[in-house]
Amino acid sequence: MSRHRGLTLRRLTVFLALPLAMACSSEGRSHKSVQGHALGAPTLGAGSPLSVEQLAAKSGCGSPNVQIDADELRQAICQTPRGRYIITSFATEKGKRDWLDDAQSYGGAYLVGNRWVVIASPDLLSSLHGQLGGQMEMPGH
Repeated sequence: MSRHRGLTLRRLTVFLALPLAMACSSEGRSHKSVQGHALGAPTLGAGSPLSVEQLAAKSGCGSPNVQIDADELRQAICQTPRGRYIITSFATEKGKRDWLDDAQSYGGAYLVGNRWVVIASPDLLSSLHGQLGGQMEMPGH
């Protein structure tokens, strides 16, 4: 995949995830940055990375709606009784970090693991953290 196509795909996925990130960050509260602080045992670098389907199953999403299926990343929307969230898995850790750096400029809350990111409200992410592990990241406002 060319670098230009990779950047375009990354920007497209950030654009697609933006409405959810904005909705999650506009709850009238200010969130402090907790970037780099683990909640429980982090999964970064531990074991094999999970696929979108595996993450969805672990989080109680029986039928993830895959929106993007590319070499660089896969992204699905989950709608469960607990709420709506987006799961994105990445081919590389660097791809994940680049995508997350772009996405965080829009605000929102992220649960970040080994080559995956989940976007949802902070309350829902706290609940999903118990099932998926990872680290919470919320840019300061």
